[in-house]
Amino acid sequence: MGWDEISALAAIAGTLVVLVGAVAAIVQLKHLRLTYQIETYVDLMGRLNSPEMVAAREYVETCDFRDAASLEKMLREGIDHRVLMYGGFYQTVARLINHGIADRDLFAPIIMMSPDVWKKLGPLAYAWRERHPSNPRWADFEYLVFDALNKRPFDVRRYSAPFRKRIQLESAFEAWRLEAQESLAP
Repeated sequence: MGWDEISALAAIAGTLVVLVGAVAAIVQLKHLRLTYQIETYVDLMGRLNSPEMVAAREYVETCDFRDAASLEKMLREGIDHRVLMYGGFYQTVARLINHGIADRDLFAPIIMMSPDVWKKLGPLAYAWRERHPSNPRWADFEYLVFDALNKRPFDVRRYSAPFRKRIQLESAFEAWRLEAQESLAP
């Protein structure tokens, strides 16, 4: 074996070492991303279930943003901080999901609740946008709901076909999609 063959073998061995190192780095990054996702999920779900957010949700449930007089009064007098906190939470999570930063499957519980929350807050967002066209308030939140018309909140293949049939997952998704469609009607 000549020096040329030895050099070629050394180059191939070096390439293999670099390739193995790259694969190991990718695996580490995947685990790091998963760790970040779980940490973010736990933090955001903790926030969603905090006493302040529960109080905000309960307050929002008492508001009627579809009533023109109530909506006008709220816009004139200022939006209650609980409404801003609740809508802001969904906007933040929706932005993370829409940009692929937060995993759609992991954050499915929030995606599943979004049409119902948008149905409540959407009229306020539309009125805000009319008054302030340069500020598309809660646009990511609305897009998450809009996207629900064509995209399921999570990958159903994670569940066996018999289980999906048992819990009637297909009909539940259709009902959820119709709820999303209804929530987008101005």
